[in-house]
Amino acid sequence: MKVRTVVVTMSPLLADIVLKLLKSGLAIDLVEVLEGREELAQRLADIRPDLVLLGLLETESDACARPLLASLPYARFLVLAPNGQRAWLHEMRPHRLALPSFSRRRLLRILTSRYDTSAHGE
Repeated sequence: MKVRTVVVTMSPLLADIVLKLLKSGLAIDLVEVLEGREELAQRLADIRPDLVLLGLLETESDACARPLLASLPYARFLVLAPNGQRAWLHEMRPHRLALPSFSRRRLLRILTSRYDTSAHGE
């Protein structure tokens, strides 16, 4: 299974780092990079991603993912602080998993457990 992924309001450097990390354990299909959030819920509904990498803006909290998750309950939202040191995974149930010590190994383990990676490498 390829994980259809969209990057939203994240610096290119941080996005590159996170995508490289995820690609080491998941079959990531980067379908779009969005620099702004105008009509974001509708745009994401049109794209239908499995995973959204959402970069926080200035003083935002990870709560900005909640309304998006409500409109896209099938997607998972990995919200990242601008410096990449903190991350939160939002998924429907509703569920919020805080990752206070942003560890590459832990993030990869969490996300690979949520996607079928048996087709990785095809």
